[in-house]
Amino acid sequence: MGDLDQYSRLIGDVYELSGDPQQWGILLEGVTRFVDGRVGQLAVFSLKQQRKPTWRVWGHDPQDYKTFLYRHATEDPRLSYILSNPGRIICGEDGVDPDQFRATAMFREVVEPMDLEHSLVSYFAQEADVMATVCAMRGRGQGAFGAPEKQKLGLVVPHLRRAFELYALLDEAKAKVGDIAAALDIVDAGIFLVDADMRVAHVNMAGDAMVKEGDIALRGGKLAFRDDRASRQVAAAVALALAAARGEANLPHAEHMEVPRPNSDSGPYRVSLHPLPLGTGNVKLATRSQIAVVVRAPGRSGTDVARRLQTTFRLTPSEAALGAALAVGASLADFAQQRSVAMSTVRSQLKALYEKTDTNRQGELVARLRESLDLSLV
Repeated sequence: MGDLDQYSRLIGDVYELSGDPQQWGILLEGVTRFVDGRVGQLAVFSLKQQRKPTWRVWGHDPQDYKTFLYRHATEDPRLSYILSNPGRIICGEDGVDPDQFRATAMFREVVEPMDLEHSLVSYFAQEADVMATVCAMRGRGQGAFGAPEKQKLGLVVPHLRRAFELYALLDEAKAKVGDIAAALDIVDAGIFLVDADMRVAHVNMAGDAMVKEGDIALRGGKLAFRDDRASRQVAAAVALALAAARGEANLPHAEHMEVPRPNSDSGPYRVSLHPLPLGTGNVKLATRSQIAVVVRAPGRSGTDVARRLQTTFRLTPSEAALGAALAVGASLADFAQQRSVAMSTVRSQLKALYEKTDTNRQGELVARLRESLDLSLV
């Protein structure tokens, strides 16, 4: 099978299989083989740690790998580098000194015996309480992953993001109610299930409320926005997303679109697109729909977030600013550059945040901050 056929089949699997964790092993095998990895891992877990992680591994004994996950994963010195690079395709070992990494107990007891020194990773999706990562690994004999493998994974990750963001939205809602339609109604984002021509098959309660506000309309049964240019942009993006889901076009990214709201003093809507599976099981949300158009209202400003954190945890203004940045996905390096401060200063502020939030690791800190703010991940 050629790369093009392999890619086309893999993208179809992304949208067909992502909604069913029992099928993730098949999906993971396809991703791992596509980037010439030997072992693959797909992990979806709760930032608030209210639910156990859901993960799959391909190419290695699941029980051995489970031991690694539960005993050693939080000690991985590459983890902070991975979490500080959301959406990027990175080699995990690039974020640590090679000699220091090889001197760790984790390397001696886990990485070296498993022959998994090299990793290609993407922390690709954040939605509701859920984050998702995909990782392909291989040993020293095969060598480090390079630009060709990064490019290949880069073709797949935008589709993974779209598929798993929708999975996360629905999974959290379905934990509270059993019916799909009811689950859509308790999601606080507007969800419009449409076909390729933007004809609407289903709208959830939040979407109905947005239509009543006037900046979104159903014209002749089709989804539209008051801003005509935005309507054309979203329709074009839907066409591209569906073509890419069929393997007929490349999807360079899966970033959310901004749609202006002429009738409101609030900021723009954020719009994301999520092609739906073609199957007829309970994951099929509406028989005439092909894609979910998810519309989110503007979030809080950075200043508002910092002010709330300062009050909640009794932070200094500088500590609150760092906390606000981390809560919305910024890295320590990004924050230092934006504020024109030394990394040593940022690390001191981070240490203070750990103490005042009763946390020990950056991932745990971010979860604690987000929980206090009740933020939807972007």
